[in-house]
Amino acid sequence: MLWGKKNGTNAYAELVEIKDVPESGAEPETIEVTTLKMKKKAYIPGRQDSPSQSFTYNYTKVNYFTKVKPYCDGKVHEFLVVFPDGTSTYIKGKATTYKNAVSLNSAIEATLVITTEDIEDKTEEQTTALLPEQV
Repeated sequence: MLWGKKNGTNAYAELVEIKDVPESGAEPETIEVTTLKMKKKAYIPGRQDSPSQSFTYNYTKVNYFTKVKPYCDGKVHEFLVVFPDGTSTYIKGKATTYKNAVSLNSAIEATLVITTEDIEDKTEEQTTALLPEQV
């Protein structure tokens, strides 16, 4: 389940049921630190990327226009992907949504894309603290 907390509010609300969850991170860049004395190249980790997060959900008028679209206002909001084991991924960023292509004999779907400013995996205890009465 995907939860959202609009900028300026204090509590998370159920946003929409999602069909998939993207990776919560990426490999860090590598920085070469080899000196002339070294026989092999040496590296240290650089900055890690916070990739955009794309979620597929079933399109309905309520899901699209009432639940998701209000978060697509150009402002930074907070989101929480809660997993069945009680852990979660916290995402802070700007959201965009669009309807996916439609074909015969298939569900109508939409995609929510969050351009991240911050992303962090949370333990069950941390998740419960964020959603004390709702999980």
